[in-house]
Amino acid sequence: MPKYKVSFTAKALGDMDDIPNDDFRRIHKACKRLDTNPLPDGKHIKKLKGYKDLYRLRIGDYRAVFEWKGESVTVIRVLTKQDFAA
Repeated sequence: MPKYKVSFTAKALGDMDDIPNDDFRRIHKACKRLDTNPLPDGKHIKKLKGYKDLYRLRIGDYRAVFEWKGESVTVIRVLTKQDFAA
């Protein structure tokens, strides 16, 4: 049973428009899994330094940046690994 409500910003959905279907499904599924556990694990989920409530989820060559406040998880952006490092 989900503990957290996961939503996507319009910008995150726009980021996923150009992603191939297989990757889109994998990213969407990984983001939806945040509804049960958005806690940083040090491997796939890390807290972004310098930000209070921002985290990144690693999904292969993609990174989903999300905000976690209370029972709400909002995916803000979905970037490629290269975009995220820039």
